[in-house]
Amino acid sequence: MGIVTRSNALSQSFWRWPLLTLMALLLSACSAFPAHAPQVQLENIHPQTLGLVSQTFVLDLKISNPNSSALSAKAGEARLYVQNRQVAFGLLSKPVHIPAYGSRMVSVPVTGNLLPLLGDLGSVGSQQGLPYAVKGYLVTGMLNTRIPFKVTGALHLPLSANASAAAP
Repeated sequence: MGIVTRSNALSQSFWRWPLLTLMALLLSACSAFPAHAPQVQLENIHPQTLGLVSQTFVLDLKISNPNSSALSAKAGEARLYVQNRQVAFGLLSKPVHIPAYGSRMVSVPVTGNLLPLLGDLGSVGSQQGLPYAVKGYLVTGMLNTRIPFKVTGALHLPLSANASAAAP
């Protein structure tokens, strides 16, 4: 009766492939996180539907990618705050692909109620405008990583037909 020994080479190869696969997954997950967060600017706000209780506006956001690899956002959201009060909320309705070192305009419809702000309009001077913030995030990568963004500025009223309401 002989003694059966395991081959050392077999046990090494058995563990080698799972470890290599795990390392490859970790490296690909690192590429899902951009080195620098995208830069977001509010280019324009324009009304889509106006109602007594609810209004829908379109936020035109310019998203710039400062990274050496493309950025693909599967989803996202945007919240419009005016004078530190949330007045509108919306979701990114379709995926966005931003090339490396490039930028893309994205339109996000937001719905809310601006009626509570009507009392504040008389107290704000035409030069200073209403302070606003757009806060949100983009969902990217295999791990659905949320990349937050925040844009601030002032809204100037009354709105003209061809001028932007937003000023950084």
